[in-house]
Amino acid sequence: MANTVSVKWYGTNALEFRHSRGSFMIDPYVSRNREKLHIPSEVEKYITTEPDFVLMTHAHWDHLPDMPMILAKCKAVLYASKTACLMMKALGVPAEQLYEVSYGEVLELPGNVKVTVIESRHMGIEGVPEGYDTMPSAESLEKVDGWRCGETLAFLIEVDGQKILNIGTANMLEETMNGVECDHLFCGISRWKDGFPEMLMRNIKFRQLIPTHHDEFKLPLDQFYLRNDLQRLAEVIPDLKSFEVPVLEWTELPQ
Repeated sequence: MANTVSVKWYGTNALEFRHSRGSFMIDPYVSRNREKLHIPSEVEKYITTEPDFVLMTHAHWDHLPDMPMILAKCKAVLYASKTACLMMKALGVPAEQLYEVSYGEVLELPGNVKVTVIESRHMGIEGVPEGYDTMPSAESLEKVDGWRCGETLAFLIEVDGQKILNIGTANMLEETMNGVECDHLFCGISRWKDGFPEMLMRNIKFRQLIPTHHDEFKLPLDQFYLRNDLQRLAEVIPDLKSFEVPVLEWTELPQ
């Protein structure tokens, strides 16, 4: 059917969207290992397509470490924070495949996709999270502590007549998110804290919430299972309209 958008979820906040003119990814991380961080065989196994571009919400170890290999395979551009771009440069990603975004920037991207960059917040981190102002050493990125959160981004994506909002963590900056409207809210709800449901409902107008990052993400994808984060959220918001997509399957988003 023309003008449909489909999504494939790879666990955590790793998403791939397919639309009438192409495809793109958000936070594509599939290695899921705090010690090894990047496992090439896992990337080869699960990332089998070539997106037109990639968006990155923040630079933690469970979002970013697979990007150098993915970018080498697909030659796409990564749109990400200053911290994320500096980390990618440290690992040898060519400058022409990196685009440092600014808060509030509106991007016109391949496939006639419009993306508005929104300043956000990581759960449990107050103010602007610790990041990098200069390029770190490649050696520092061999350990999980080297993958600093950096500037946290949310993305409002307009594609094929639909509005998709992605928030990669169970927190937000209310002054930038207040009044945002979307059809599909892809929201990280990993171990959300008190106050998050109320903040979500008073700031964002959405047709349906599609939860992400509520799986046990320190285990490989072949041992995938969900935690109870969505169940807890639905108990606090009884009229919550949510739609859970299966992992590693293409699912068409309702129009």
